[in-house]
Amino acid sequence: MSLPGSVVVTGGSRGIGRAFVVEAAARGYDVFFTHRGRAADAAETVAAAGPRARAVEADLLDRAALDGLVATVLAHGPVHLLVNNAGTMAHGTLGELTDEGWRRSFNVHVTAPVLLAGGFADSLRATRGAILNVSSTGGVVGSVHGAAYGASKAAILGLTKSLARELAPDVRVNTIAPGPVGTDMYADLPEDERRAIEAETPLRRVAEPREIAQAGLDLCHWTYATGQTLVVDGGRVLT
Repeated sequence: MSLPGSVVVTGGSRGIGRAFVVEAAARGYDVFFTHRGRAADAAETVAAAGPRARAVEADLLDRAALDGLVATVLAHGPVHLLVNNAGTMAHGTLGELTDEGWRRSFNVHVTAPVLLAGGFADSLRATRGAILNVSSTGGVVGSVHGAAYGASKAAILGLTKSLARELAPDVRVNTIAPGPVGTDMYADLPEDERRAIEAETPLRRVAEPREIAQAGLDLCHWTYATGQTLVVDGGRVLT
């Protein structure tokens, strides 16, 4: 496999997604990343990543937007790597769960990655590329955020195994499952909650976004790994 080349990162305007964009650009990839109307955040990502990064506005809930993303990227050349990073949060107990929240979780975490994998499949086969799906430890051991988040993140693990079988031997498909990460969302938590999370983690801290991006991109270069889930959580789960 000849990497780097072109990489597509969904949800790349901030947080872990931005870290993927910056790290991939630093490794020599040409990066296309999606955002949903976050022009200012996207501009900051481009500024951090440099001229190799290009922002594409696309709503992953919109099939036409997904088709447009595929067409835009392929117009520039073949794709070597697809990182399905975009996420959404639907907090709440069963009594608080809404149909909209359930559908949104599965559409963003599962349906959009399936459609993008299909759209880029031929190109990825031609480049003998890879797909990286981003789940979470909530998809591995159950989520404190509720059924919609936990179930859809768990579905990513099954999706990865199925795509790994279907696209072999030309395309490798793996999952990274982070634990808590020091994003802006984490920084907004009350200090006592952050301290409790860190105390429960064997490494006594949460991950930096770049550490998740580095581990994920490293996994994409493991030429004999497919259908695997790499848990990167400071030892919280210890699977």
